[in-house]
Amino acid sequence: MIIMTQNRANRRPALRHVGLGALRLALCLALISVLWAASPARAQEGPRNRQLTVGDIVTGTLDADTFVQAYSLTGSAGDTINIDVVTEAEELAPVVILTGPDSELVAQDRDLTSPTTATLAGIELPSSGTYTILVVRGSGAEGDASGEFTLELSGVQQVGGQTAALDIGGVVFELIWAAAVDLNLEVRDPVGGTVHAFSPGAPSGGTLDADVNANCDAATANNPTETIAWPAGEVPAGSYEIIIYYIDGCEVGGPQRFTLNGSANNEDPTTIDGTLNPGQRYLARMEVAADGSWTLSDGGVNAGLNVTVFNNQIANAESIALGSTISGTITNGTPAEVYTFDVISGTTVTISMVAQSGSLDTYLALLGPDQTPLISNDDDGETTNAAITRELATNGTYTIIATRYGLNIGGTEGDYVLTLSTGAGETETPAVAADTAEVTAEAIELSEGAIEITLSWLTNADLQLQVRDPSGETVYDDLTQIRSGGTLEADGNRNCEETTASPVSYIYWPPNRLTPGIYEVEVWYQSNCEDTTPVNFALTVDVSDQTIINTSQPVALNAHYMITFRVEADGTATAGPGGFFDMSNANTLNYTEVANTAATITYGGTVSGSITERQRFVVYAFEGQQGDIVTIGMDATGGTLDPALYLVSPEGIQIDFNDDVTPGENPNSVIENTTLVSTGTYYIIATHYGLNVGGTEGTYNLTLIQE
Repeated sequence: MIIMTQNRANRRPALRHVGLGALRLALCLALISVLWAASPARAQEGPRNRQLTVGDIVTGTLDADTFVQAYSLTGSAGDTINIDVVTEAEELAPVVILTGPDSELVAQDRDLTSPTTATLAGIELPSSGTYTILVVRGSGAEGDASGEFTLELSGVQQVGGQTAALDIGGVVFELIWAAAVDLNLEVRDPVGGTVHAFSPGAPSGGTLDADVNANCDAATANNPTETIAWPAGEVPAGSYEIIIYYIDGCEVGGPQRFTLNGSANNEDPTTIDGTLNPGQRYLARMEVAADGSWTLSDGGVNAGLNVTVFNNQIANAESIALGSTISGTITNGTPAEVYTFDVISGTTVTISMVAQSGSLDTYLALLGPDQTPLISNDDDGETTNAAITRELATNGTYTIIATRYGLNIGGTEGDYVLTLSTGAGETETPAVAADTAEVTAEAIELSEGAIEITLSWLTNADLQLQVRDPSGETVYDDLTQIRSGGTLEADGNRNCEETTASPVSYIYWPPNRLTPGIYEVEVWYQSNCEDTTPVNFALTVDVSDQTIINTSQPVALNAHYMITFRVEADGTATAGPGGFFDMSNANTLNYTEVANTAATITYGGTVSGSITERQRFVVYAFEGQQGDIVTIGMDATGGTLDPALYLVSPEGIQIDFNDDVTPGENPNSVIENTTLVSTGTYYIIATHYGLNVGGTEGTYNLTLIQE
């Protein structure tokens, strides 16, 4: 998914007359059009060809190596579009060309007398299909002019697809909260449009009423509300994806409760209540049928990749060969399609997944022969398409998960084309990983070790790297060496004291210190150090000179990411599950699926249990009366277990939680003196730090006391 970026005012100057131009430029443009039409990448709409929709603003660079940039647009006959290209580099003198689905020339502006702009205005698309927008340097392949440009695509696109006739009222989404913090509401419609604070209107008719609490100085706690609505009449039928962002805690901060109301045709709304921490996103979706009927479905906090939700698809994966190009469809009923392929060690593969229809926001994941995640990608550059490149270290069968942003709780749907090829290709994804790897190799000399864990990013922010070893000890910036040999050698922008825009954190174990067991790696975005640039981090883990983890992730302020790896007695290593987690919210554990079989505990009782890699949580049930005051304790009795506790009401609402009795001193958990507000069956969730991605294991005693 592309993070929201602020839209600037639309510019729609009149279409300039096309001059004769220099013969060299004319020949160059003709050659570009011919070559592009014949290009396999053009035919497949591969990662070279970034997909745009009306309202998008993108930036690009033209120079001697890249004198043309290409973008694609899926349009319908009768759509009217405007293309504005602007640069501050006069020597660039950009030219813009629009070609149709059959590669025919639709429009062009190659007037070099206005060297900082190129414009196509009021262009009516003659047919339905995929159009190509080419931005070309005025000198073509000749010369050394270089510079950045901005392309804005505006206009009116037809709704297309099925519609629903809502005669009484349209589609309405209402977000309400109760604190002076900045939450944002976004809704993506079934035909690829989006409405949010920086794009307050969609071609299909959806609009945002106001961006509430965007100014923290004027933020209100008096029921701040944001509404996105489609008017009565013909609206797109299909799946609407709803995203709630916790943008800024202002001076309040902390977790915040919210209420989401959704309705259609002026019917009684369905309500979803949830909780967000700063930087998190919450997903839900509404499905509107062609007959006007609708359902609103709760999703939850987007916690990142969890491959276990696709176990059935993985077990029934389709085998494909290197060099394959295949088509598929992602829907709410089929949120992922899975493919396998066989390679030998040392092969570099490039996988691209490009949306072809609907609202689909593609997402790719690659699993190793042992089914552990190797790399994933959401957005390839400035598009919502996905692409990854990876050198594969071992022989075997690898697995591709073709899915969407939000995975099983997402709401975008559509067709896609997936291409699997060998070789690095033109785009290595994610680009941040390549940049940060260069920083690590060239800017810092790091010690070699049996285990090498490197975290890098490209802003002045402070990200903490910490690793827990198989004995349960943790090495991080306040404890730089532990008994097993783990050593923090580089600490990035620790505490914002001396910041650099190319920081690296590095933890290693010496060559002779390879202890078997589970290692837990955590990344915590502690502070932006007054640098508000969005942060993407690259994390690599090498064990005995073999890379077993290589991932790049966008990360929000205060967010936590965790991944584990296991070292066997013979020195081999495998990666475990990874993803973002929020210790204030147990929803990612999917505990409701086993609540009906929960073990029973009564007041005054103590039970024993264990948390393992296969059993990450245990649910207990007890009968409580309104007004009862309870204390629940969970004490580790063996292993490396770092306990965590949650209490859920009979209505299914999490009412209390605890991670540490005393942070930094006592890692056991206790929920103390909590008053029960209703009568019924309560649930206790016993788990560990990191929830579904945590790595600690062991036994515990759990006690329930009525005060």
